[in-house]
Parts: sequence; structure tokens; C-alpha cells
Amino acid sequence: MRYLSIALVVGLLSSTAMSLYLFMIQSFTDKALYTLLLNIDFIYIPSETIPDNFFAAFEYALHVLVATIIVTFYLYIVTKRESFWNRRVEIAGLLSFFAFLTYFPLTILAKTETPAVDDIMAIFDWFVAHVIFFFIMVYVSDWLLVRRTPKHDR
Repeated sequence: MRYLSIALVVGLLSSTAMSLYLFMIQSFTDKALYTLLLNIDFIYIPSETIPDNFFAAFEYALHVLVATIIVTFYLYIVTKRESFWNRRVEIAGLLSFFAFLTYFPLTILAKTETPAVDDIMAIFDWFVAHVIFFFIMVYVSDWLLVRRTPKHDR
């Protein structure tokens, strides 16, 4: 339960930081990266029955859920063995890289206007957003794990 609460906090922080970064990029450059981040329009949902503001909240909640699942998986791996703990930065980097790679299938599947699959600046900004996710996942998780571990267990 302790790891799940840490994963929820870290998932919420990291997904919010990514969302804010991509929202700012979209606001300044008109590249629809924030739209891409929350985009699930390739999944059929009868939109006439769902209000737009509810759907936007659902998309954001889904993004937070995915981030929380990734962080939960990360915490499970790194706390399983001491040797995995010593490689936590590499594990977080690998998970963040796999999350970064979602740019390509999400761009291809999108029905709304999103950046092109070969737009180098959009890919770079998507990469930076996932680097933000990486740093928050590693350092906030570490801080919460150490802070919440009883002193006699350290």
C-alpha cells in the first residue's frame, strides 16, 4: 500500500508536469503536443452522449493513470532486489524511453490534428516532456521512499 501511495503521488506530479510543459509548447508554437498527449480519439466513444468538459477530464485522468502504472511498475522493479535499486536510473530511463516512443503510434493513429510523425521539433519537445517525467519519477520516488522508511530500516 505504501508503494501504491508513492506511485499515485509521483504519477500525479510527473503527469501534471509533462502536461503543463506540453500545454505551454502548444500555446507558444501551435504544435498540438498537448492534444497528442491526451488524445484517445482513435478509440470509439460515442461523443454525442458525453459532454466535452467531462471527456477532457477523462483524457487527463487516463494520462495520470498511465503515469501511475508506469511508476508503480518502476517501484516494484527497483524495490524487488538491491541490485535493481542500484540500477534504478537505468530502469527509469528505459521506462521513460518506452513512454517517449508512444509519440509515433499516437501520431499515426490520431484522427485530430497532431504534429507530423517526422516533425523533429515536436519529437524533441515530446522527448523533453518524457525527460521531465524521468527526473520526477526517479528523484521524487527516491525522496518519498527514503522519507517514509523508518530509521531502523535504513
